[in-house]
Amino acid sequence: FHFDRGYLTSLYVGDLLPTTTEVMLYEKFSQVGQVISVRVCRHRITRRSLGFGFVCFSSPEEASRAMTGMNGHVLGTQALYVVLARSRPDARPQREPFVQPRHEAYMQPQRETQVHPQQGTGGCAPTIEGSHSSASPGKSIPGYWRGRFDR
Repeated sequence: FHFDRGYLTSLYVGDLLPTTTEVMLYEKFSQVGQVISVRVCRHRITRRSLGFGFVCFSSPEEASRAMTGMNGHVLGTQALYVVLARSRPDARPQREPFVQPRHEAYMQPQRETQVHPQQGTGGCAPTIEGSHSSASPGKSIPGYWRGRFDR
């Protein structure tokens, strides 16, 4: 059994103003303990604040002291909501990616060819049926990615 101390030293900080920065959180929370890291969560495209962030302390005691001391404390014009951060492993379940096909069958016009999604695949890997098709009926089209994109 491996015990991760990070869950005891990380705090969730909610109700942040859109203008709140990492520096502002660092300055506020470093008054009550040794801050290891600060993160304001932002939208991936617009980079606007999502209104919450995380502050990680060097020890569980400092995190507990910061949680007690900073919950309800005002930063700017907004009262902060501070609790112990917890893991959310099922928050974003992995899904099979949809990838557009790149196959000669789609580049050349063919007569009497129909594309049908395979049963049970969610329509991600179609099959070709028809008399002038280069693929065998009921077979997957090469060029479709069925794996996962790992970062």
